[in-house]
Amino acid sequence: MNTLSRRNFLKLSGSALGSGMLSACGSSTNAGTPSLGSGIATPGGPLQIKPQNKALVFILLAGGNDSFNMLVPTTAAAYRTYQQSRTNLALDKSDLLALNGFTDAGGTQFGLHPSMTKVQQLFQQKKLSFIANCGPLVKPTSKTDFQNSTDLPIGLMSHADQIRHWQTATPNQRGKYGWFGRYADHLQANKSNEQLAMNISLSGSNTLQNGQDTVAYSIESQGSVGLVVKEKDPTFSPGQQALNNALLGSINTMLDTRYHDPFMQTYVGMMQHAQAYHEQFQKAVGGVQSHTAFSDTSLSKQLNMVARTIAASEALGLPQQTFFIEYLGWDHHDELLNNHSRMLKILSDGLGEFDAALQALKVANKTITFTGSDFGRTLTSNGNGTDHGWGGNIMVMGDAIDGGKVFGEYPSLALNNKRDAGDGVLIPTTSTDEIFAELSMWFGVERTSLNTLFPNLGNFYNTQSQASPLGFIT
Repeated sequence: MNTLSRRNFLKLSGSALGSGMLSACGSSTNAGTPSLGSGIATPGGPLQIKPQNKALVFILLAGGNDSFNMLVPTTAAAYRTYQQSRTNLALDKSDLLALNGFTDAGGTQFGLHPSMTKVQQLFQQKKLSFIANCGPLVKPTSKTDFQNSTDLPIGLMSHADQIRHWQTATPNQRGKYGWFGRYADHLQANKSNEQLAMNISLSGSNTLQNGQDTVAYSIESQGSVGLVVKEKDPTFSPGQQALNNALLGSINTMLDTRYHDPFMQTYVGMMQHAQAYHEQFQKAVGGVQSHTAFSDTSLSKQLNMVARTIAASEALGLPQQTFFIEYLGWDHHDELLNNHSRMLKILSDGLGEFDAALQALKVANKTITFTGSDFGRTLTSNGNGTDHGWGGNIMVMGDAIDGGKVFGEYPSLALNNKRDAGDGVLIPTTSTDEIFAELSMWFGVERTSLNTLFPNLGNFYNTQSQASPLGFIT
């Protein structure tokens, strides 16, 4: 505290007030990020979003998911190419989970990593699809563009930069506002201090949910964070009740006192709002139980809380919600096969359990969940793992998804092909802007506002078109 400057104190205070927590919780999402720009350009006029009863859930697989071992081509020739490129990291074809009923335009069929049985079921039930070889792009990029460094995202293959680009949708600059945050800037422009934020994070501070005027409300897998002090509790002994009363009296005295020191008064105000948010959240969500069995993993526990919070949206006064979860640990430079298998199972089980809970709570039709990761990884092995890449495969899940398909262009996995920038680093064929635009339209963003949210979208998609960018939402 002796080295905490006034500027940093105010910055931390603002984060804590917005999140409803008494301290600013940092997240590795923003750790080590290079210097920030001044925000984003906003062409196309003010943002317009229709009021909806919907929720978007983003799961960031932080570290760089080796997603070409998650979704693998199984047609004979394509699998041989995969096997040749991946060498000692190639999965045995007989172990892959069949994705029956889908063949892409090139006649390729696919299999899934053997640990992802729940995702296989969701795919077969047409509740989940994949989007192939996607990533942040400034414009459609060829191998020549890459070699000449023409209009490339800033900080390619850098964890901090690429994670930021997923969240800001401005890969040609280091923006500081996220597209979920810009939703909230519009939808909660006149939010009172007593109203919870529509953007809710299970992983602390993040760029995606930060707007120019808004920040996320942070919770944990057990719920909101606050003080639990009861005026009366029949289970307390006389000694416990006396101690509880003393604690309650001290807290009330602190909160009710008017301080002359502006910093002390700001801190007390933060505590008052944080406690009010906590009590409001606990009351609304406490009455919701999913009755769905969730695994004893951090991700599953977080998804359980998200499901309950979505079901409590009416009680919370939040018909439109966004959620952010960061699942750490995907930077598999070593021990890829064992660690990847373990983590994909946790992800797959969590998604399956989450869908079951949403169905049981009757909110599956208003929820779309999607994954993302810093980048895909190299097709080539570094000996026992893979290194940083670019294009990768993601998942989209929900009743509104055109399920059981692979959208976008699944690339050739041959080394030195026209999409290989070197060492099996694949140049994306689908931009994240196209994915984000389709999700945003479903969420209620007017087509005329898409270029405001995503300044580079016009390089990939004509917003005057009546067709969706990719068509993965029915």
